[in-house]
Amino acid sequence: MNIEKIIKFYFLFVMIVCSTVAVGSDKNTQTLVANVLGYNSVEHSTGEIDDRKIDFEISKEKEVLYVVPGAKDVNIMKITFKTYDDEMAVNGLSLKISGVDPENIDRAVLKSGEEILASGRIGDGIILFGNVKYRTDKTSAGELSVVIDVDKNSKVGDRIRLDIENSEDVYMIVGGKTFNLKNSFPLKGNPLSIVAIRSWMPGYTAPKNVVPVQ
Repeated sequence: MNIEKIIKFYFLFVMIVCSTVAVGSDKNTQTLVANVLGYNSVEHSTGEIDDRKIDFEISKEKEVLYVVPGAKDVNIMKITFKTYDDEMAVNGLSLKISGVDPENIDRAVLKSGEEILASGRIGDGIILFGNVKYRTDKTSAGELSVVIDVDKNSKVGDRIRLDIENSEDVYMIVGGKTFNLKNSFPLKGNPLSIVAIRSWMPGYTAPKNVVPVQ
């Protein structure tokens, strides 16, 4: 191999490395790769204040990957908390609607198990759950679910996502004091795709939480 080929190979190698670094550092690219690989970049987060610590996790029910327009009682987000040395109260939660027109969500409720804690007020692209009054003992884990109804006029191909934009969107009291999560925001939930189901296909079985297209 002569010196000219070595130089050309070297510059090609440098260009590939620089391009990979530049593309990989882009947040949108990172999100795309995370979604393709099935990895939730906000699956587990830890917040700390003084000597207190909270585990905070948002995820989605794995079997609920897509819905059709008009689907009811869709568990789109699961939120898990755990404190280590104090009791905790969640008094409010605000979620930004992304990927769809907010009018395509007919109803939203916040649940603990089968108990409805609060009905969401939908407006200005936000789902606001106020006066939640959800409590856990110290060292106990708590789990909340966000359940929605999808409007029958929703657009096939859209992807519904609920995000927590900043620490003030989760109103928490820990040990009698306001607790702010020390995370990188926004925390983006996993998307839920809206699809058209062809119920006439041989051997078709409808997934959980979907309704047939009329």
